[in-house]
Amino acid sequence: MSTPAVDRDALVDLLDGDPDIIATLIDSFLTDCSDYMDAIREAVERGDTETLEREAHGLKGAAGSLRASPSSGAAQTLEEMGHTGDLTGAEAALDTLETEIDRLKDELRALRKACQEAAGTLD
Repeated sequence: MSTPAVDRDALVDLLDGDPDIIATLIDSFLTDCSDYMDAIREAVERGDTETLEREAHGLKGAAGSLRASPSSGAAQTLEEMGHTGDLTGAEAALDTLETEIDRLKDELRALRKACQEAAGTLD
């Protein structure tokens, strides 16, 4: 896993380096991420391809907006499985997604802390 979980420079540039906006975006993602992951896990377990496609698509977009290519790519794999209806390898793809999301969440928490320190709002 040599690719960083998030391209910090691209994310900071996208948001003009505003630490408050970055922290808000990170908080929103961290809140929504658990719901996406719960729905994706359940969809894989039930073989619900429609829900899998929809929820993985949402997570893909959310991760992509944070410039988190590994997580976005892992979600896209599951989205495509849902779209085609072929869940062969879905458990392995879910494991990959969970690993990438864990890495991403760790990176985002560190970035959020740095943003709060920069803004002087560490709680």
